[in-house]
Amino acid sequence: MKKTTTELGKVISQAREKVGISQRELARQANMDCAEVSRIEAGKRLKPNVLYLKGIAETLNLSMVDLMKLAGYNDIEINWGQDFTDRRSTADYQKQIKSYEYFYFNVLQDIEDRRKVDFSIKGGIADLIDKIELAKIENKEISNDEILERLKELIPMIRPNLEKFDKSKYPSFDKGVFPKIEINPNVKYNATTGNIIDKKE
Repeated sequence: MKKTTTELGKVISQAREKVGISQRELARQANMDCAEVSRIEAGKRLKPNVLYLKGIAETLNLSMVDLMKLAGYNDIEINWGQDFTDRRSTADYQKQIKSYEYFYFNVLQDIEDRRKVDFSIKGGIADLIDKIELAKIENKEISNDEILERLKELIPMIRPNLEKFDKSKYPSFDKGVFPKIEINPNVKYNATTGNIIDKKE
């Protein structure tokens, strides 16, 4: 008889097998009953308790957000409230950090590409200046048409540097990982931790 399960059960089962642990060991590490793990993997527990999902997510290095979505939790249940610690796993934090890493390196590459274009344009302008100065030294005339043609060649080279940064390369933002902080002008914050350093009365 073919085994039936849910997408949630399949994801957890595959992740557990990839790690190489039994249902019993997963239950032990996730601090839950082995029978509950079995029910979830078999698709008999359609919407497991958030705390169970958190334990599974941490043990198997899975995204808590992804597990909650697969379990049928809606956006409000996943993202509403002040404390998101029970709805985010280490994998969610790693995913957010990785997103910012990709963005950082994309920005660096974009700067380098624009810098190369700038050097090409600079070379073209320097070449044109040399031609004009040489014509002056040799008492020759350089036609306006010649100057115009060279400028027309340089203009398209400038265009890529005027384009905005590709928004598809922006980092994803999970407000559960980085909750919004209300900034009080009378309070000094530690830029790294977000903790209050000094508060003016």
